[in-house]
Amino acid sequence: MKQPRPDAKALKTFTERFEKAFGAGTLVNTPDVNPYEVISSGSLALDYATGVGGLVEGRLHEYWGQDSLGKTMMALLSLAEAQRKHPAKVVGFIDVEQKSDRAWMVAHGVDLARSFLYQPDSAEDVADAMKEMLRSGQFSMIVLDSIGAMLPEAEKERDADQAVMATQARIVTRMVKIAAVEARRCSAVVLFINQARANLSGYGKATTTGGGFALKHATTMKMEFKRTGTPLFEAMVAGEKRVVGHELAIRLERNNVAPPHRTATICLHHTPSIRGPLGIDRADEAVTIGLACGVIVQHGGWYTLPTGERHQGRDKLAEALRASTDLLGAVRTAALSTTSIEIYDEEVVIPEAEESVEEAAVLTPKFRRTPEG
Repeated sequence: MKQPRPDAKALKTFTERFEKAFGAGTLVNTPDVNPYEVISSGSLALDYATGVGGLVEGRLHEYWGQDSLGKTMMALLSLAEAQRKHPAKVVGFIDVEQKSDRAWMVAHGVDLARSFLYQPDSAEDVADAMKEMLRSGQFSMIVLDSIGAMLPEAEKERDADQAVMATQARIVTRMVKIAAVEARRCSAVVLFINQARANLSGYGKATTTGGGFALKHATTMKMEFKRTGTPLFEAMVAGEKRVVGHELAIRLERNNVAPPHRTATICLHHTPSIRGPLGIDRADEAVTIGLACGVIVQHGGWYTLPTGERHQGRDKLAEALRASTDLLGAVRTAALSTTSIEIYDEEVVIPEAEESVEEAAVLTPKFRRTPEG
């Protein structure tokens, strides 16, 4: 039996009437929707865990967790990646916590000449600044650090013993609704940093995040930062033994463009040492993810790259990747080609079938799904 088809004439009339009312190009047939454009998070492990290769342009994202885990460091790495991908645009950093450092930003690859810093006085200023930045269309990425530090004018004017209920949540709710629309129009990545707060309600988890529920529902990706059980990294620096970094687990608590609950485990260094450079050791991370997704093939002590080049020993392989940006890029491209969505300017090989939970659980300790995923 021949399947009925939609009335083409009626659809054309409807489309013309709709676009006349709401604007040309506002109604798009689903097959014509463009694939996701992404900006790298700065970590190959996290890009791989997102399932799409990074932070989706035109969407809202959230990093949250306890203090001193590396949320701001990861945000700065993403800003540097945004500048590399969009040299004709700038990036913005809304420093609500009033703690930004120029040298620290430069150390993570941020070009200060193409970045703007704003240190607001109140939560209302944050919301207005976010709206103006996005409406300009000149920003490829904006980071807000942090939601928990936003202080409404009503709270500033009251005495310490006078409570003001839910003022911050109302401001954040309005801000994220406007930001969601404006970010889509200018294809900018908006990244909110949030802290863990004690959940005093007595229900659910022991910790929660500030800013109300609107932020949680508006974000495309919500990522929880946690420290793993691995001891802190120590190394000799300037003749003395210091803590130089830690292992960080980032779980995709929410993901609207790929399967959620994946976890990326990252070695984050806040001090360069013999253990690794400042930030993320991209070469070691590429080896781990390459082995996880089959891009790098191991036979005993020998490792074969997608280019056919072979190295004996993991350390020798990592050294070869550090010495050649082209080789490192080839491993990154091949690894990200196994994700579910097309990566910008990179050839994609779509798997014939998705991996099962059992297969994903045994990938490697550096990239794994949590049991609930």
